[in-house]
Amino acid sequence: MKTLIIYDGDYGKRFWENISRHAPKQWEVQGFHYSKKIPRFVEELSDYLPGDLPNCDLLISVQEQPVLAEMIPLFIKKMGARAVIAPIDSKAYLTSGLARQLKKKLEKDGVELIHPMTFCTLSEKMSKNELILEFVKYFGKPEVEIEIENEKVKKVTVIKEAPCGNTRYVAEHLIGTHIKDAVEKAGILHHNHPCMAAMVMDAEIGDTLMHHAGLQIKLAVDEAIKKTVIRACTPK
Repeated sequence: MKTLIIYDGDYGKRFWENISRHAPKQWEVQGFHYSKKIPRFVEELSDYLPGDLPNCDLLISVQEQPVLAEMIPLFIKKMGARAVIAPIDSKAYLTSGLARQLKKKLEKDGVELIHPMTFCTLSEKMSKNELILEFVKYFGKPEVEIEIENEKVKKVTVIKEAPCGNTRYVAEHLIGTHIKDAVEKAGILHHNHPCMAAMVMDAEIGDTLMHHAGLQIKLAVDEAIKKTVIRACTPK
């Protein structure tokens, strides 16, 4: 699977670095740093379209300039991508309204766009597209397995990780934590990484996007501990 990650700042750069580092070897992952600053109001967006965009199957757009998100349909025509993931980690980068407009526009050309809010909520339930489902096998809503010894976290295995790399950070620093404190500590570690999502109240979810993202790893740790405890208590 050929995957292209378009980014224009530190927010997107972290996704590019983590995904490219931990993607399966059979994937071809490229990053494209869009370095131009685009005026908010332009007559022809095509005037700002890079001439050296590589072809890809899956496009991941993690831009900071909203106008760059508006160029996604132009990118698709040039690159031949058949699916797009455009996460909403900050409404300053991509609004839900614009994401829905882009989704509707691309559907006419047979291209699926999904816009998880936040990137670490991405799950297989959001799409039936084979490219997106392949990506979701490895990146999206966190999944971990936890080994416990003497009521403390002995080992954390990352099954599926947040695309930003936050899950790996939490897993590494959770070792030695008492299981009764592990869920809360996972939330603290998530913020310490730090999380890239916005820390402003969002009317759609009734919480900040950062807290919404932090909840995902807390749920993953909580579920993993419960499974481990249940297995330990189940007669063989």
